[in-house]
Amino acid sequence: MQSSARLTGAGEPIPLSTLPEWHLVQRIAASRGFAKSELLKNFLLYVCERSLMGDAQEITEQRIGIRIFGRPEGYDPGEDNIVRSYARMLRKRLDAYFVEEGAGETLRLLVPRGGYVPAFEVVAGARKPVAAEVPALFSIHENSAPSMAEASDKTRALTAKTRFHWYSAALGLLAGCVLAVLIWTTVHVLTAQRNISAAHALWTQMFEPTRNTLIVPADSGLGIIENLTHSQVSVDAYANGSFLAQMHAPEGLDSGNFNDLSSQHYTSVVDLGITAALERLPEFIADRTQIRYARAVTAEDIHNSNVILLGSVHSNPWVGLFNNRVNFQLSYTPEVDRSFVVNQHPLAGESATYRNETNGTLNRTYGTVVYLSDAGGAGHVLLIQGLNMAATQAAADILFNRKTIVPVLAQAARRDGPMRSFELLVETTSIGAAAPEARVIATRVYPQ
Repeated sequence: MQSSARLTGAGEPIPLSTLPEWHLVQRIAASRGFAKSELLKNFLLYVCERSLMGDAQEITEQRIGIRIFGRPEGYDPGEDNIVRSYARMLRKRLDAYFVEEGAGETLRLLVPRGGYVPAFEVVAGARKPVAAEVPALFSIHENSAPSMAEASDKTRALTAKTRFHWYSAALGLLAGCVLAVLIWTTVHVLTAQRNISAAHALWTQMFEPTRNTLIVPADSGLGIIENLTHSQVSVDAYANGSFLAQMHAPEGLDSGNFNDLSSQHYTSVVDLGITAALERLPEFIADRTQIRYARAVTAEDIHNSNVILLGSVHSNPWVGLFNNRVNFQLSYTPEVDRSFVVNQHPLAGESATYRNETNGTLNRTYGTVVYLSDAGGAGHVLLIQGLNMAATQAAADILFNRKTIVPVLAQAARRDGPMRSFELLVETTSIGAAAPEARVIATRVYPQ
């Protein structure tokens, strides 16, 4: 894709390989956020190459669609937004690069909104070396000292000795401050790198360049139907579609409304928010990931993909495929807010069941985060579920909170091979109008 040179105003060719801007582009293209998506990497290289070659007029939505995404000549970008979608992702990945891998870059690359022509900026604020600044610290003191012509030999010697001690003390103090800052910075950078590495290990397994990933939000319409009919749909009936024929509108409910619930594709705003958060991850691979409505998924899809299932077996029956492998199982009753979590093998200090609790000002509920490595040949599986939407949101909040999730991921990490399977039981509590607080109350990390 890259051309060899651009022309100066005098017509002299300048190899791209000599430009620091092009070196930056190459480093970004090889970074984690770009290396796994050929389309995104080619998008970056194309717009930067055209810009550095002086061909900014070639950087249009239509030309990008034709050159990078294989759209036919003359296609209408107004009806096909693939370039805009990838541009949004490109900007997010660039931001992530300069926060993480490229934090020390002296140049910054931007793709301003409203267009696709890249811009390069020099990172501001490089300080002068400490040695060059030291004399300036004492210029006022020196200017205010008595002139050498007026002082006696003894006074001159004392002044020089005093100035030497002041310089020595100041340099020592300055060196100590610099050393303290370096130690503090090193500790915090290493801690941040460990946190990033631990979280990265999970998401690189869920989003692999050699395997598709399915994100499956909850079938909220099904959950409502089950509540209305006081029934629970099995994963087998859900997989073959027979559950629709087995369900009938309860007395007092218009059949038209019931049929609408049965046929329309409803999901929750919580699941949409979680899906959006997944898409913003640097490890997300757009051309290897599909967001699929639960009723459009097949058992074969799940077997051949990495899978992220949102919602519990109540609203996403596919979770039932993995219930025999988890310790914390969500169980439902026809009564609202009477559902509970079964702890199949309680450890010391744990309860055998955890139930929803609602009384006036207090609301307490439970969710789980489950990661299954190589789940029976079905690839990697991630379950984010709760007894209700608030609990599902709490489980997701824990998962995306580095401070909370990194210690668990560190336990589950292995030097080689996939991460170990693990489960988290999450409790969320709110009192009155206060914001809910989520915390992990039980953890399981499995050897295999």
